[in-house]
Amino acid sequence: MHDKEKKRIYDKKYREKNEKKIKENKKKYSKENAERLNEKQQKYRQTEAGRKSERINAWKKMKVICDDWDALYEYYVNCWECENCGVELIEGQFGNNKRVLDHCHITGKFRNVLCHYCNLLRDK
Repeated sequence: MHDKEKKRIYDKKYREKNEKKIKENKKKYSKENAERLNEKQQKYRQTEAGRKSERINAWKKMKVICDDWDALYEYYVNCWECENCGVELIEGQFGNNKRVLDHCHITGKFRNVLCHYCNLLRDK
């Protein structure tokens, strides 16, 4: 057995044995370094990777089902026309023509990239 494999097995056993202690230490560290960690997170969110991560996590929370998150994200960010009415889509959180990922709320399956207005009409 290689040293890396031995270390991996040892680390796994250590984590299992000390799970409670590790959680307490993480919680304590987070509390003591909250401001610094917050600043670091804000900077990350301003990067392309951060925006991508935030968007994909939001879709996962909405229970969107996907096999290839990278491909879906690329499709989403490169879609500039509503696939229902053809209006030009805008960036941001406000406006009837903001870009929205339309999905079935029952199955979680992605359907289209729509403007906010068409997405509201589709849900009715």
